[in-house]
Amino acid sequence: MTSTSARPAWGSRLNRLSMRLLKIGIIGTLLFMLAMEMVSHHPDDKPPAYSWVSWLEAAVSLFVIFVYFWYRPGRKHWIAAASIASLTATMLDFFYDQGVRGVGTAELLALGLLMLFAVRHWDAAPGRWVAYATGAAAMLIGVARLYANDLQEAAVGGTMLTAMALTTVIGFGAYLRSMDKLRRETQEEVRQAERLELAREMHDFVAHHVTGMVVLAQAAQVTNTDPKKAFADIEEAGLAALTSMRRMVKMLRNDDAGAGTNPLGDLAQIEDLVERFNREGTDTTCFISPELAGSAVAPEIAATAHRIVREALTNVRKHARGATRVRVVVAAASGNGLEVSVRDDGRAARGKLADSGGGMGLLGLGERIEAVGGQLRAQPRPEGGWETAAWLPRAAAEVQPAP
Repeated sequence: MTSTSARPAWGSRLNRLSMRLLKIGIIGTLLFMLAMEMVSHHPDDKPPAYSWVSWLEAAVSLFVIFVYFWYRPGRKHWIAAASIASLTATMLDFFYDQGVRGVGTAELLALGLLMLFAVRHWDAAPGRWVAYATGAAAMLIGVARLYANDLQEAAVGGTMLTAMALTTVIGFGAYLRSMDKLRRETQEEVRQAERLELAREMHDFVAHHVTGMVVLAQAAQVTNTDPKKAFADIEEAGLAALTSMRRMVKMLRNDDAGAGTNPLGDLAQIEDLVERFNREGTDTTCFISPELAGSAVAPEIAATAHRIVREALTNVRKHARGATRVRVVVAAASGNGLEVSVRDDGRAARGKLADSGGGMGLLGLGERIEAVGGQLRAQPRPEGGWETAAWLPRAAAEVQPAP
């Protein structure tokens, strides 16, 4: 699995716990309000629990609260069901004189929360009409509560207050929707830029393999090489070229896959990256396993390793406050692969530089690594600092020759 979170693991867990506690608190408050509504009454009136219409309204309120608890993106049709059920129950309360005060305050608040989701996921199925239905249900309950409590003289003011509250919820939902759209557009821009850059540089990879084939063919003409051996070598180089080109074309055509930015670079250039970073004032060391120097590492794999180190060092500069040591290791790994790791001893930084980027670098890097058959791991270290590590295959997957 690829882990590209730029926040410490404990921070993410704390955020999830806080959101769960907030949701539990909201649901508990709504259920308490509903229970109090069912038993509260004026001295000369019966409580709503004596009316079957109130029990029906309470059941609808529980359903609306359940929809809020269970709601996830993609389940907008449940908001539609809750809105229709609420409209039906409120209309029945209007036309049926139950003789006691009805319930609906908890349902009104729950519908307001669902309105937030309906606006945020405006274009999601089953359609935009869900937001209108939810708004109508909330407004109808607000008016019904005013009349049920003999507050006709405050009907205009109460209706205006309900409308203002609903408008605030709609505005906040629209803001969240705009932020979601901006995030999607930013991701798409990053991916598009990466695909265009990869397309411009595809020639370098293909030329590498084709040049090798030409050299093998020329050598076979001037030496006493066994023809079968020469043709086998040329076939192997041709299959490697096809594999490299097919992988890059797949990344270019896949709308959901982002190529890594700037695939140029190789293992030898990693030391240059580290040396430049070291001159900026951070104690940075680099170790590249000697057995990788002469191994057949595919050009796109070497370029991906170079990209990992460059992105990790950039993140150290942006996010690692007080980092004094950085260790870069490129070593042979199991499964005929190699592992690239960058570790620092800094602390999570704050400020404009740390907040810039929004994790787009790690997003593109993770997809680039997955595209070449590798795995990325980016996480805090138990002893402090951050680690960015990846396992990569040394060579491209083999393509079987046509019979």
